Amino acid sequence: MKIRLLMPSVEPKSRLQFTVSVLIDEHIAIDTGGLPYLGDIDSQRAVDHVLLTHSHIDHIGGLPLFLDNIYAPTPECPTVYTGEATWNCLESHLFNDKVWPDLERIAGDEFPFYRKQILDPHRPITIADYRVTPIPLEHIVPTLGYVFETETGGALFAWDTAPFLEFEKIVQSIPNLKIIFLDASFPNQMQWLAEKSLHTTPGQFQRQIEHIAPDVRIVAVHLKPGFHDQVCEELKALGLSNVEVACRETVYEI
Repeated sequence: MKIRLLMPSVEPKSRLQFTVSVLIDEHIAIDTGGLPYLGDIDSQRAVDHVLLTHSHIDHIGGLPLFLDNIYAPTPECPTVYTGEATWNCLESHLFNDKVWPDLERIAGDEFPFYRKQILDPHRPITIADYRVTPIPLEHIVPTLGYVFETETGGALFAWDTAPFLEFEKIVQSIPNLKIIFLDASFPNQMQWLAEKSLHTTPGQFQRQIEHIAPDVRIVAVHLKPGFHDQVCEELKALGLSNVEVACRETVYEI
């Protein structure tokens, strides 16, 4: 499994996470913030599966652009996976001929822009060579994280979430867990905002991961751009060798 982050920025050296999305093995994306700006059209057309965590704009906003970029009048199209609440939001508030055209109405069944699959929390599905399990997170709207399992190890993707009760149980249930991508949005002094918006501070981050084996790589994501340096300093101050901040240049391989 090869994972890289898609963090769009006009300045290629920028470390700021304006949006968070990841690409797995060039064919699977989680969230779409950076997806429509990925390389060239052939690279975008290689993405066969798109999983959405929730309905907030920084996570779904790239979906219409991506689908428009890659569209061709053929039966082949990507599959888009998400929970029922997110699908309802997409159909009511995005693909509604007001914010964006209703792509199902335009294309019909013969040459679709996408195929949809509704996910249920804790019910695993198979995508490519992976067993993928959606897990419920703690956020303002219904939000899913994802567990990817393969013979070489497991990965947990859990951003846009406050600390949640099932975290330790889920971590313990993943055989050969290798890497966790975990929310660390606001600095500790802004815990009040993290609590109201259901995100995570470095202090809360530390408490969540205190029982995780030191050989599990933990990657902090969703750092708010205006507080990026401060959150980085607070994460570094934890003194944990297996904790790092997400970097666009890194390929996370397990």
